[in-house]
Amino acid sequence: MNLLSAEQQRAVLDGTVKLALQYEISAITLDQLTKVSGVPAFDIVRHYQSKEKILAAVLERELELIAGSVPAPELRFPGETLRDELQVLAKIMLQEYRGRLPFLGKLLSESMKNPEVGEMFYRTFIVQGRLLFTELLNARKRKGELREDLDTEAAAAMFLSALTFVLLVVELFGGERIEPLDDERLIREMTDVFLRGVCK
Repeated sequence: MNLLSAEQQRAVLDGTVKLALQYEISAITLDQLTKVSGVPAFDIVRHYQSKEKILAAVLERELELIAGSVPAPELRFPGETLRDELQVLAKIMLQEYRGRLPFLGKLLSESMKNPEVGEMFYRTFIVQGRLLFTELLNARKRKGELREDLDTEAAAAMFLSALTFVLLVVELFGGERIEPLDDERLIREMTDVFLRGVCK
C-alpha cells in the first residue's frame, strides 16, 4: 500500500532532482526536501524510509521515462533493418541521457564517494537499462538476424556503455568545449562496428 499519493510521490522525486542540481546529494536534508516538495517530513520518511530509496525511486522513474520513448522490439516498420533500429535507439538514448546529464553527473560524483549510492545507481539504472536493450537483441536473435552464439546481454552492455561513455566524456567532463559531439557520425560508426560483431 502506498502511503503517499501519486502526486505527492511525484513532488518528492521532482524535489529531489531539483535539490540535487543545487547541492551535493549527501548534503540534501529532509527539511529541504519537505520545503521544496510540500510533503510533510514524517510522510516522506514513512513512505521511502531512506535517502537511498528516494534516489532509487528517482532513477526507476527516469528509466521508465526513457523506456517509454524507446519503440517496442516487436514494432518494426516495413523495410526497416536492424541497423536502422539501432541508430534510432542510439539517437533516443543520446537525447534522453543528455536531458538528464546534470542530475546523472551529480549522481555519478556521489557514487564515487559513497559505494552504497554507486551500487544502487548501477543496479537501478545501468542494469535495468541494459535489460531493455537486451530485449531488442533477443527479439532479433530469435528472428535469425544475429549470431546464434551471441551473448545478447554482454552485447547490449558493450553498446550502451560505449554510447554512455562518449556522452559523459564529451559533455559531462568538458570535452564539448574542445570538440562538439557529432551525433550522426558517432551513431553511424558505433552501429557499424557493433553490427560487424553481432551479425551472422
